Amino acid sequence: AVPGEAVAAQPWYRDARVPEINAWITIAPDETVTIRVGQSDMGTGVFTANPMMVAEELQCDWSKVRAEFASANRDARESAPEWTLQAPGNDIMNPAGNAATTRGGRYVGVYRRMNTDSSGNVRESRYFLQLAGAEARERLLLAAATMWGVPASDLVAKDSVITHAATGRRTTYGAVAGRAAQLQLPDPSRIRVKTPAQWTLMGTEQKERAVPLKVTGQAVYGIDVRLPGMLYAAVKSCPVWWGDVRNYDFEAIRNRPGVHSAVRLRLDEVTRTCRVHSGGVAVVADSWWRAQAALDAMPIEWDYGRGEAINSATLLEDHMASFKEPGTTPIDEGNVDAALDGAANVIEATYTVPYVPRARMEPGNQTVLVTDNRVDIWGGDQNPQEIQEFTSTLTGIARENIHIHTAFLGGGYGNGGNGPFAAHAVQVAQALKGRPVKMLWSRDEDWGSGTRYQPMGVGILRAAVDADGWPIAIDVRTTGQYGGPGATGGPDQQVRGLIKIPYFVPNYRYNFRVITDYYVPGGNRRATGSRANCFYLESFINELAHAAGKDPYQYRRELLTRNPAAPATGVGGFARRDAWLTALDLAAKMSGWGAPLPEGWARGIAIEDRRRPSRPHGTICAQVHTVEVTRRGQVRHHRVDVAHEEGFGLVHPVAVRKQIEGQIAWGHDDALYQETTVQGGRAVERNFDTFPVSRINEYPREVNIQFFKTDRWLYGVGEESIPQVMPAIYDAVFQVTGKRIRSLPLKHHDVSWG
Repeated sequence: AVPGEAVAAQPWYRDARVPEINAWITIAPDETVTIRVGQSDMGTGVFTANPMMVAEELQCDWSKVRAEFASANRDARESAPEWTLQAPGNDIMNPAGNAATTRGGRYVGVYRRMNTDSSGNVRESRYFLQLAGAEARERLLLAAATMWGVPASDLVAKDSVITHAATGRRTTYGAVAGRAAQLQLPDPSRIRVKTPAQWTLMGTEQKERAVPLKVTGQAVYGIDVRLPGMLYAAVKSCPVWWGDVRNYDFEAIRNRPGVHSAVRLRLDEVTRTCRVHSGGVAVVADSWWRAQAALDAMPIEWDYGRGEAINSATLLEDHMASFKEPGTTPIDEGNVDAALDGAANVIEATYTVPYVPRARMEPGNQTVLVTDNRVDIWGGDQNPQEIQEFTSTLTGIARENIHIHTAFLGGGYGNGGNGPFAAHAVQVAQALKGRPVKMLWSRDEDWGSGTRYQPMGVGILRAAVDADGWPIAIDVRTTGQYGGPGATGGPDQQVRGLIKIPYFVPNYRYNFRVITDYYVPGGNRRATGSRANCFYLESFINELAHAAGKDPYQYRRELLTRNPAAPATGVGGFARRDAWLTALDLAAKMSGWGAPLPEGWARGIAIEDRRRPSRPHGTICAQVHTVEVTRRGQVRHHRVDVAHEEGFGLVHPVAVRKQIEGQIAWGHDDALYQETTVQGGRAVERNFDTFPVSRINEYPREVNIQFFKTDRWLYGVGEESIPQVMPAIYDAVFQVTGKRIRSLPLKHHDVSWG
């Protein structure tokens, strides 16, 4: 580590060679403060945001702060200190769910939650990272007070300098760090952290510290790792999901240059728990190119199982057929059937969303060294604690002896891809025990056989409306894969945003079905279940507004206003009505809603907060998209206006803006292009030639973002701005063309007009 570096190019954990104040913080004699980061860096700003949360309380010199990853191995060996588990004096300072959750149950290691998902970095880390900084500050003050023989309460810490005002004495953190490392606070439960009104570093515009390494090519991603004596492995899984290897002919390639060996990749009950969903084979060589070329040339006979007959059309038929089953009805208010029977008009629409992959830039990879009683793993992943579990399951080696050397991650969007790349790498390295092996998936493997997909879904919505077009009843039915056996996400994702809708409807029923005999491996992808549900609900509200002859912004506003604000219990109304109105009004004002537009242009609006039953809080985001549709049917995305909740305050505003801007691009591509088509039991789109990603000239020319405060902590910002994009664009397309599109993506539909 180079003192004073903001972030190391190889940012993995190093044992402290200077005084360690606590597990998060070391301080060198030259005043360099190293802050350990428990979350993964995949472009979301954790190497700036997380040190800011610590440094805010530590009161250190921000210019001398550097960062590195925390150790998952240390987390497995050491329990969290008691002072990080204390209940705060103010409930608003400690959001729910700080403890780590894994497949094996709930535990709390020294770094607590190390997975980076569910928009959870700041939400799940902030409180105890502030505590870590505050605890270290108090120990440094106690060290100086002991040295001077004065009460610690008489001392002030600022910018890594401790001052005793009464005598004028001063010292620095570096000078007392060694003494502070040996001290324990007599009563750490008395520590209190700052409220947002007291922040001086958090909430300020700070440059993202990892960017210089990334733009100069110095940052070490998993794909960049090189070790002495390392071999390389290429992998090919059965292209039909849940298929297996019948046999392969290694002799046909044994004598090719550089080829070392071949390893069978298992598909059994053990490997399935590690996200393996097809059997396969790896070829090992002295370079990855030689390994991949030999693998492509090696004869492999596959056992496809039942999958060859499955395609997108049959899967959609299965989803539609599932509506014949009773399903689950978590909410049934009023008398929906009676309202439908007696309505002046009934409006019905069916919406569909396809399977979509993560399409990350860095294909799945891990470099692994397995010995008799230790495993070392170099690579990027969103959940190193889970990688430890998988590795322990496959090798029988205890988690305490599995060392994760976390690298930068070139895109994750669902636990590093939600696929079995770690399981593949560990199996290969175990077969070559004692020698490091880098396993690297090809793009085809990463997007095709290896990944898991955000599930296909169908939503059928019916509304009974009165003579003025206002809904007196809404009946919502959805079906999808979330929560099925072996699938990730759980029923929470299937129902989020639909259990209690924000709009006033006297009679409301929601029923959902889960596809249990699923075939395509399903998993979480950015925006998770709200991607589909927001598309269903917001598109339907646009349809109701049009049928009523009303402006879609004003129609929403009226339905929100009619919904009574909930009491403190959150029962009997919509708890966040006023904040929703603020967001809706702000987005409309920003966009110039109602002002004339050129021919072929229109504005579409949508709003969502990604609430879910297990976590009723959310993050409100309203968007207006200004879209042009040429007469020939070319869609041009000109402008986006985003009104985004900031709660009590944003920790790292620069990263938040980057997150929102990136999500607009994701939503744009989902709306226009992206899907995974299933044919013959396998994914068709397996690389950029068949999976379009928008070019820079297709991105909106203006993305305007404004934040508004509310009296709560944010749920997150990493996935909250995607779901609104699709329904807003689609309504703008309808306003221009008169064509109501109810299925993603737009590339399948003719939107020419005139």
